[in-house]
Amino acid sequence: MMDSQNLSILSSVKDEFKPEDYIQPHYKEVYRLAIDHLLNGGRDSYQEFLKGERIGGFLAEEELLFITANAQKPTVANQDEDIKHVSSDSPSSTGTYWPMHSDVVTPDLELGWPEVMHKRLQTSVDLLYHPPRQNSPSIKEVIRKCIQDAKQVIAIAMDMFTDIDIFKETVDAAGRGVPVYVLLDDLNYKSFLAMAEKQNIKIQQLRNMRVRTVRGHEYLCKSGAKFHGAMKQNFVLVDCKTAIYGSYSFMWSFEKIHLSMVQVITGHLVQSYDEEFRMLYARSIVPEELCPPPGPCYALLFNAMGYDRSR
Repeated sequence: MMDSQNLSILSSVKDEFKPEDYIQPHYKEVYRLAIDHLLNGGRDSYQEFLKGERIGGFLAEEELLFITANAQKPTVANQDEDIKHVSSDSPSSTGTYWPMHSDVVTPDLELGWPEVMHKRLQTSVDLLYHPPRQNSPSIKEVIRKCIQDAKQVIAIAMDMFTDIDIFKETVDAAGRGVPVYVLLDDLNYKSFLAMAEKQNIKIQQLRNMRVRTVRGHEYLCKSGAKFHGAMKQNFVLVDCKTAIYGSYSFMWSFEKIHLSMVQVITGHLVQSYDEEFRMLYARSIVPEELCPPPGPCYALLFNAMGYDRSR
């Protein structure tokens, strides 16, 4: 029997996966060792290791900058404990730590979440582009209209969210009683908070809006140094009946200058986006800036709402 944790699943629209639908993941031990050299000795050590192993640089400049900027060095107290996670006889010795269990309570979608019988619906997919094609609406217009028409829920997963027009639509929706869930990339969410502050809107005061952040997978080196990836998911789910997914981020520049494309999906396929959002929400946390002040009354209230201040 195949071990699904050690195999990559080939994308398929079929209901069941067959053995031939699986491919072995790409892995090179020398790459892991090179990243260890990068974080422990810097770029010079990284380049010397590549030269000694006679391999080309596999990291783009952007990846080098990302890793070195976001890596966290271990403290003396927990360094030995971290190294145990990637010991040579551990399944995690590849350098990436995949936790099997978590002691953190999964947050609830406490504002409500509609149940939709997706399997009974026929899938429909429309493509929208920026700049818009002839006789077609713009991506932003469609997104705003969908948010305006929402009646049961608005769920947004976005890498960057600084578009004030779309933000105001979500605030208006929350004001008329529609639950709004916003998941932001952990590395970029402060831009969202700064945008909201400029609009004189306090996220904590919006009763029908929840804003949380999501991290990518964590990469843990044998030295205990670690860094995590970003959330590169951009989609909107409206009433669990319409999903808008693509390369469009909620920023002024995507409305005016960037080339992008999205799919507007209805029907059975929306179930996949419904499930994906709930999975992302389950691994999300509340950013420190939105955590309540310390105090027993606040702790009881926000714990009951699924807010976790320990992470």
